[in-house]
Amino acid sequence: MAKRKTRIEHAEIVKRFAARLRELRLGKSLTQLQLARAAGVALSHLSKLESGDTSPGIDLLERLADALEVHATSLLPAPETEDVEAGRVETKRLFETLVARAGAETLLMLRLSLARYLESPSVQR
Repeated sequence: MAKRKTRIEHAEIVKRFAARLRELRLGKSLTQLQLARAAGVALSHLSKLESGDTSPGIDLLERLADALEVHATSLLPAPETEDVEAGRVETKRLFETLVARAGAETLLMLRLSLARYLESPSVQR
């Protein structure tokens, strides 16, 4: 009699990765088969990735990102919750470092981008 395969309980990040992968695939209007072919992965494996039954290696993560035309970090799930104040402090530190190192062209780009962002209705006031 064949030995029954033990089901591994994956970490929460694997489930969140699965949801993010599916979200990006659907956003590009791709079927699982189309994405599997573009990323060079078996359809059955892609199905397991999207269901959270397995996790990708870093090389597959890159192939999936390339096939979806996104940066590999876009496939990584965002933290579930963020300490808003800690986020503000870190963002301010990064921004101040960027401004200190920026040349005229970068500063112009930043000013224009920030001005447009502040006009956006999505910004909480």
